[in-house]
Amino acid sequence: MQKESTGGTAVEGGGNPLTAWRRIGPALSPRKISGVYILLALIVFYSLATTTFFETTTLRTIATEQAITAIVAMGLTVALAAGVFDLSIAGTMGLANIVVAKLMADGGLDPVVAILLTLIVGAFIGLVNGLLVTKARIDPFIATLGTNSILLAAIFVVSNNQNVLGIPGSFQSIAGNELLGIPLPVFYVLGLALLLWYVLACTPLGRRLYATGGGREVARLAGVPTTRYVIGAFVTSAVVASLAGILVVSTIGTGSTEVGASYLLPAFAAGFLGATQFRPGRFNIWGTVLAVYLLATGVKGLVLMGADVWVPDLFNGLALIVAVGLSGIQRRAKRKAPARTSGTGGAAPDPKQAGEA
Repeated sequence: MQKESTGGTAVEGGGNPLTAWRRIGPALSPRKISGVYILLALIVFYSLATTTFFETTTLRTIATEQAITAIVAMGLTVALAAGVFDLSIAGTMGLANIVVAKLMADGGLDPVVAILLTLIVGAFIGLVNGLLVTKARIDPFIATLGTNSILLAAIFVVSNNQNVLGIPGSFQSIAGNELLGIPLPVFYVLGLALLLWYVLACTPLGRRLYATGGGREVARLAGVPTTRYVIGAFVTSAVVASLAGILVVSTIGTGSTEVGASYLLPAFAAGFLGATQFRPGRFNIWGTVLAVYLLATGVKGLVLMGADVWVPDLFNGLALIVAVGLSGIQRRAKRKAPARTSGTGGAAPDPKQAGEA
């Protein structure tokens, strides 16, 4: 009876501050959320080093400008979680930018119809990428690099190498308006993040996708239809990239032939850096979003301090190299973990092995 009483006391003692800290402490560990601490440190540092960084306009600019990057990076994260690279997101985004603008300006289509048709084009691009990788068995790096080159050519053909003007004002309000004083693109990021996080982290579909990324052949032998999941990941990545291209048109009010390429490196840097956050060793949506704004804050602060125009490319390039290195270290650590932690899938794939069947 005393043992039972003691056990009951232990349960009731769960409200003890020390017990509570043992539960939440690991979640606040720098090993899991170091990016949060670095972001806060950067904000404090730049606020002290410059007189303009902590102004409302600067913070709003970072939040709004990086919304597009965050959207592209989240779509890419789905592909990375499935163990494949999608280098065609730049071309997909650029083509979507031109197609939606042409459909409205030259075709006279309703914005809703133009958006739907553009997303269908994006889904087709993703399907082609998926078939090239799974059926033609071409390495994802090579397949999507080739697709991206074809899409860049298509952009110039469709646009006649000219920006597309005459975008309806109603369409521009999609990204130009605000809600509660916050630009709408920020809400789009939050909405998409919640959707993709739920699918990847809380559904059997997400677990199978991570299993595919953790080891495609092992997952296939376990009964996972890996071909479908890889194709689905490519389609998702392309559709989300198309959505980002559509939002760019709404933001700048024109279809530009220059959209896309500048988002490729930041998206990959955010995807790999995000894999070191929250769930180290696994590509995850919230880690990607955090990484986007962490990198953007670092670059913005340096620019305000008078850094040269080449600093953003240098910063993102170094971040990508460091992030890939850290992901590799965490991946190897997971493989050495006890058997009880294995089988969860979704570890960040080795870049050299990402295309293996």
